Amino acid sequence: MDTPAINISDFLSVGQNAMATRVISHEDAADNYSNDFKNLLATPRLIHWAIDASIEAIDPYLPEEYASIGLSINFVHTAPSSLGMTVTVHASIIAITDRDVTLSIKAWDEQGEIGHGLLKRSIVLKKTVLDKAEERTRLLLIRQANEQIRNMNI
Repeated sequence: MDTPAINISDFLSVGQNAMATRVISHEDAADNYSNDFKNLLATPRLIHWAIDASIEAIDPYLPEEYASIGLSINFVHTAPSSLGMTVTVHASIIAITDRDVTLSIKAWDEQGEIGHGLLKRSIVLKKTVLDKAEERTRLLLIRQANEQIRNMNI
């Protein structure tokens, strides 16, 4: 992605943080992914909440034309949580380098920690990302059209 024309440190700082709190419902359960652990919080849903918290720690503070996008996540889901339990995910900025922001993620329910990790996001111009996506889609459509033409000539 293009390097932003802003100094990220003018908008974000180490220690900036946000929390997401959710009550586990059936749509969050592992049985939506497999049948082995019915009524337990699914790891993909917990990671989704970690991403939500990280976005809340970053994006509201950026100029309108910028946003953060995910680069990587290293997350460990350490304990199960059941339907009806309340999960809190805390995302805190621990490093800002160039256009990248690293966040520490901690998650817990009423019984204690259920997960932790690191999440990295990059600050980008929204227009740049959308333009690249549009170009990739255009190239795919051209490739598909050429494939159809080749198949008609066989």
